[in-house]
Amino acid sequence: MSINTTQIKFVNKNNLRIARENNGLNDLIVSKKITSSNRNLVYEWENGISLPTWSQVSKLSKLYDISELLFFSKETIKKNKQIPDYRVGQSIVNDDKIYKLINLVVKRQKWLERELKKEGVPKNSLQGKGSHIKLPKELAVFIKEKLNINLDEIKKFSGANSRKEVLNYLIKKAENFGIFVGKTISYHRIDVQDMRGLFISNDYCPYIVLNRRDALSAQIFSFIHELAHLFRKTDAISNSSDFRKVNNNINNEEIFCDKVAAELLLPENEFSKIFYDKSDIDNLSEIYKVSKLFIFYRLKDLDKIRKEDINKLEDEIRKETEKNIKSKNSKKSQGGNYTNNMKDSNGHLFNNFVSNFYAKNKIGYVEASNLLNCSVEKV
Repeated sequence: MSINTTQIKFVNKNNLRIARENNGLNDLIVSKKITSSNRNLVYEWENGISLPTWSQVSKLSKLYDISELLFFSKETIKKNKQIPDYRVGQSIVNDDKIYKLINLVVKRQKWLERELKKEGVPKNSLQGKGSHIKLPKELAVFIKEKLNINLDEIKKFSGANSRKEVLNYLIKKAENFGIFVGKTISYHRIDVQDMRGLFISNDYCPYIVLNRRDALSAQIFSFIHELAHLFRKTDAISNSSDFRKVNNNINNEEIFCDKVAAELLLPENEFSKIFYDKSDIDNLSEIYKVSKLFIFYRLKDLDKIRKEDINKLEDEIRKETEKNIKSKNSKKSQGGNYTNNMKDSNGHLFNNFVSNFYAKNKIGYVEASNLLNCSVEKV
């Protein structure tokens, strides 16, 4: 149809800009994605220098995942809130993937908040409740008490799936208090170094997202880290997994939340020996379900490693970790069942909420399936 290449006569330039910024995209990058021109046409459209064609508007609509009609509306669309970015060493080339994920979470939160208000559900009772606590150790104890996390229960899990079971145990504890927990969607292909975890606050439906490509032991650490953000009500994009202040570029809020995770998962009073060696670390990793490298750094931080052994032991554990990662990646199957992957990414609480609304005829099949990114009848 000729309409697809016809120049339009009006476009809401503010909505063009806000829609792009809500997705965390650079105007030049968007221009290169949807046009073959060497000019930054998106900049021109957003500043009223020129106008796009219908075809280009359609491409923008798909890229930003919003209705084309909003580009012609005289009402200004709402800006997404800015999520503090505490990451260090990430590839900015992949940032559009992160912001697409944030956009997806924010859309879900808007829907959830609206429906929860209709149902008369009160605001989340735990978000921000630890903001008055100044010490990581005290916040770790506070979180354990509020969520009923029992370290002795974590120690009881054993076998090949123990880390997965521990992560599920921790997530369920959070979901019991209305905290939504999901994982990255596989097709987003977000690298671990670009994002390990994400927390977005909301009075009714605070949301934590973990990177499903990360090792389970690392996801356990990241989950507690993001819980610390939730209790402090400090939104964050994180890629940290190290409670030591070894990089001056790491934000103090990240360091604090890392220390909370270390204190909660490996309390200082659990380590009574004067010094620990490699066999101790191997054993502790199995008991606490976290990585050997994490155990090593925690013990080092507590001065529980002999100084003459530190460098050699760190090098040995790092090499062993890298070897295990390569081995797991080579064995890892590609793809998998799409519905199961989406159920895992959505999270148990979100799946249940949408499914219950559908079962009670409060929303239709299409809306429910769109929210879940898969058939609601298969969830």
